Amino acid sequence: MRKIISLLTMLILFSAMVLGQNRTITGKVTDETGAPVPSASVVIKNTRTGAATDNNGVFRIQAKTGDVLVITGGIELLEVTVGTESNLTVKGKRSVVIQSEVVVTSAYGMKRTLRNATVNAQVVTGDQLNTIRQTNLNSALAGKVSGLQVRSQSAAKLGNAGTGNIRLRGETGFAGGGDPIYVVDGTILPNINDVNNDDIEDVTVLQGPSAAAIFGPQGARGAIVITMKKAKRGAKGFGVEMNLGVQADKVYILPNYQNSYAGGNTSDMYKYSWKPGAPELWKQLDGKYYADYSDDASWGPRMVGQEYIPWYSWYDGHKYAGTTAKLLPQPNNARDYYNTGSLLITPSAFLKPQKMFLSGLDLIMWKHRVLSQLQT
Repeated sequence: MRKIISLLTMLILFSAMVLGQNRTITGKVTDETGAPVPSASVVIKNTRTGAATDNNGVFRIQAKTGDVLVITGGIELLEVTVGTESNLTVKGKRSVVIQSEVVVTSAYGMKRTLRNATVNAQVVTGDQLNTIRQTNLNSALAGKVSGLQVRSQSAAKLGNAGTGNIRLRGETGFAGGGDPIYVVDGTILPNINDVNNDDIEDVTVLQGPSAAAIFGPQGARGAIVITMKKAKRGAKGFGVEMNLGVQADKVYILPNYQNSYAGGNTSDMYKYSWKPGAPELWKQLDGKYYADYSDDASWGPRMVGQEYIPWYSWYDGHKYAGTTAKLLPQPNNARDYYNTGSLLITPSAFLKPQKMFLSGLDLIMWKHRVLSQLQT
């Protein structure tokens, strides 16, 4: 009896060891019609172990009993638990991916699918354009079109930051060329600031010779073709859309200033001796040392915390007049000079007429007239 119990214990332990060990699992993935599903992904759940099916839908993976196989790609997601068997047959329902055709706009308002376009064209939709609100169209296109370079400055800089410049592949000459043209519903605009980003339906970017072939010499450096939002046939109702954006600007990169030596061109400081006739305020500075303020250089005495007379101590009318300070490095004084810039992107109202048909330019003028009436 004792031998039988020992034998059973050994068999149980052996079975547990077998179940807990990885083994090769061979399987086949098919759809509801029995056709193999190639290139499907088979991954053990919550791990990085996986495999892919071959052209016959067959896969091989190292797994153990109890592992859950997650199968995706070509069929709707399936989860299969590995049992004691080493061969699996997995049947799933084909997944259908519906993709909408990308429509590009060329000259004269002509629209066609991207696969039928004969020119190099890239499309940016209005939603993609306004993912992060920008002050102008050029800045909004940055990073969204391959081969397009936007050179601009912060809108918080002194003076007018402008709209920046766009450069597309296909520049002519060594001088760097110029800006592309902007075409709004078939009309070339000289100033892109007249276009509100919220009123744009989509933007088609035509590069270099492709644009020149359509728009002539004006499009030699590319064209930004803009389609404005319009009313839609059959839609009902009337809506008003308000948009407001705020940007905060902080200094990112500053020159690498040396921060070991004070102003001047000599390592020595000068001792001040008060004399009759000098301002009474300066009597407090008698016997103190100051650096050479007259030389606008940065190779004066080494800053190690020694006492000195700052330039502002000579002037009366403030609490630091007639005082001394420690000559110490100021690693953040240049950065602290700048405040955090804030830019308010003014509200724009897009009125949505649903039962009339207007061109994009007419819609801009109509919107301005309605807004002016609302404000009065």
